[in-house]
Amino acid sequence: MQKAGKSVKQRVGLSLGLLGVLTLGGVVPSSGSAQGSMPYGLKAGKPYNGTKLKFLICCLGAGQFAQLSKLTGEGGEFNQLTGISVQWENTPYEALQQKELVEATTGSTYDAVAWVDAWGEAIKPYLVSLNDRIKTDHINLRDYPSAYVQAATDSSGNIIGMPFRGHPLVLFYRKDIFTNLRLPVPRTWQQVETTAQLIQKRMPGTVGLSAMYGVNAGQNLFNWVSMLWGNGGDILDKGGHPIFNNEKGLQATQFYIDLLRKDKVVPAASTTFGEPESSSQILQGKAAMWVGWWWYWSKFSDPKQVSASVLNNVGFSPAPGWAGGTTQNYGLVWPVGIFKNSKNQDAAWEFIKYVSNTDVQKKVASNRSDPALADNTIVTFSGMNDPKVNAANGGIPKVGGQALRSARTLPQVRSWAEIQSVLEIGINKMSTGADVKATLDGMARDVDAIQKRAGYYK
Repeated sequence: MQKAGKSVKQRVGLSLGLLGVLTLGGVVPSSGSAQGSMPYGLKAGKPYNGTKLKFLICCLGAGQFAQLSKLTGEGGEFNQLTGISVQWENTPYEALQQKELVEATTGSTYDAVAWVDAWGEAIKPYLVSLNDRIKTDHINLRDYPSAYVQAATDSSGNIIGMPFRGHPLVLFYRKDIFTNLRLPVPRTWQQVETTAQLIQKRMPGTVGLSAMYGVNAGQNLFNWVSMLWGNGGDILDKGGHPIFNNEKGLQATQFYIDLLRKDKVVPAASTTFGEPESSSQILQGKAAMWVGWWWYWSKFSDPKQVSASVLNNVGFSPAPGWAGGTTQNYGLVWPVGIFKNSKNQDAAWEFIKYVSNTDVQKKVASNRSDPALADNTIVTFSGMNDPKVNAANGGIPKVGGQALRSARTLPQVRSWAEIQSVLEIGINKMSTGADVKATLDGMARDVDAIQKRAGYYK
């Protein structure tokens, strides 16, 4: 992970050093408590009874969020245990980042906030350090993927968020197609390419691979960074300079664009696709493969959302690596933290402990009583390997846990929003015919200017 303006080793070392301090004496059971018999490590005696928290978040249509909002609202389990109730804001995703920046710098409306990892550097200075609280409550951070913890750590090594919702990339594929054609599951992007070509040759009318190249909140970068990192490339160097246009970056990007323009193993309409459109190719039975976030498993296993021919016919494996390189998965994470301006910081910490607790997350991830709210998302390794959670979700949590062992997140720089815009627009231009090398070089010049304006270097 890139940490512009700081030594990567120094910052990771600080975080890992803190992890060691916080986990001395071994793993503390997630439902245990230093304060008595209260579950989930919550404080006994309801010291914050009657507190009403406001949580800045989006997307209550997500199954995990929908379930947790009920558990923490009036009459929910958390409310009954603590006397605290939580109002979840349902900001549209497209407006969430800007709203968080405004609240962090000028507001005092919200107590807690969740953010997408790459947005963090812009709001971390306005959030409370959780180091002492984590230590006091004996929270085992080693149970969380290191990429998740690092994304929630500031430039001084302070942990300012707890992992809350996270996703590895996985390869979804049609089991029936692979069985009928006697195809092995691809392990590299190069194998994905040849497998997609073979499927389209032997099954005319079937899309080999669905992908997304449209401009939509950076979604067209997800597979690209997996290829870039796997080939040994990167977005920024240790000093924050753009390097995605070097030889390795050019190779990975050309491959990504060739899947569409040269090999034609993805739909021509992919130039406008985001996650919803590209995933629908699998849902509707049009595509044989798709690389996306693991939470889509809940959609692929829901008879109301998937075509009859696809139901019970979707397999999965960790996202592909790079032939001759590595498998470098992108582990996207939403940390949750506390605003410094909150007057209810202690109560907000009780809320954060609850929603990030392994036992609570296992309860949510294994609940399939309502398919519309089913969600296999879970953020701890112990939860990902839990038999009940895996039985409820076809085994994908364990596979996701394997992928997250080597995962990383996007660069943690406060200029990321501007950088993302340059990158996703550039990817889209290349997908519609722009020269790859010339476009990459132009993107690098734009990112260089952004980084200079942000003060990372002169």
